[in-house]
Amino acid sequence: MARDKTIVTIPCSAAAQGCKFAVDQFTEAANAIGWKTVLIDPAGDPAKMADAVNRAISMKADGIFTVAIDSATIQAPLKAANDAGLKSICFSCIDDPDLLVDELPAATQHEQDGYALAAQAFLDSNANLKAVVLQDNEFGNTIRRQQGVLKFIDECKAAGASCELVGQQNFLVRDISTSLPKQTIALLRKNPEWNALFAPYDAPLTFVLPELRSAGLVHDGQRAYGFDPIDVNVKWIRDGDVEAGTVASPYKWIAYASVDQFNRVFAGEQPVVQGVTDKLVIKSNAPSEGETYLGDGDPATAFKLLWGIS
Repeated sequence: MARDKTIVTIPCSAAAQGCKFAVDQFTEAANAIGWKTVLIDPAGDPAKMADAVNRAISMKADGIFTVAIDSATIQAPLKAANDAGLKSICFSCIDDPDLLVDELPAATQHEQDGYALAAQAFLDSNANLKAVVLQDNEFGNTIRRQQGVLKFIDECKAAGASCELVGQQNFLVRDISTSLPKQTIALLRKNPEWNALFAPYDAPLTFVLPELRSAGLVHDGQRAYGFDPIDVNVKWIRDGDVEAGTVASPYKWIAYASVDQFNRVFAGEQPVVQGVTDKLVIKSNAPSEGETYLGDGDPATAFKLLWGIS
């Protein structure tokens, strides 16, 4: 087991709860193996993301764990980090070109997730889907999720079923708590026939849905769908509130699997396939009250046993 390692953690933005939550889970896993972590928040700014990697190099850290930051966004500093001997792993990103030890989950998972979520919304709409899509094109994973949603709608229409995209709104992660709720209100007022609101990750919904309720824009049969839930999203789904479904990554499993990959490469070994897959969470399988979805089973116990620690 590798000793005395320092990993710099870089979420897409600490304001995006899913990104911050993933970093928190990684920190727990790193602490379990006896390593130190240093959080640098780029606040959704690509220039600050690059600077965070450069700071990790200056600190002589051993590794970098990023969340929802594609390698293409930080390509030059990430290459410099590789040249300096740092190892990098990303949660929920697209590794293009190949600059990372691993990306968890695999890039192919994201479009599949979007497709599955749209299929669930179609069932919830009694086979009469009228979708509004909130789009964040800053990240490879969100683009692929959106592609999955739109692919389902296109294939649904081609098959002769009732599926329609009635509205779209682009936004940036830095705007989720400020301008996005007002933009969404305006969009839904123009398209009152909507019955499925898709967000590329759940953090925007935590700001948007309360504003929609206050504006009287949510009625029976109108539901929201997202990805990367935190406890409030899971509670809404469990309670039968406006949010009806989300695709959840097993945060704790990914955190411990990432530490395991780091541990392997620090020891001069090759990384292994960790088998991480996402899960569609709806009311019937939502975690119990007070819980969010961290993954099925107890990865902490399994990985600690693997590492030979109590």
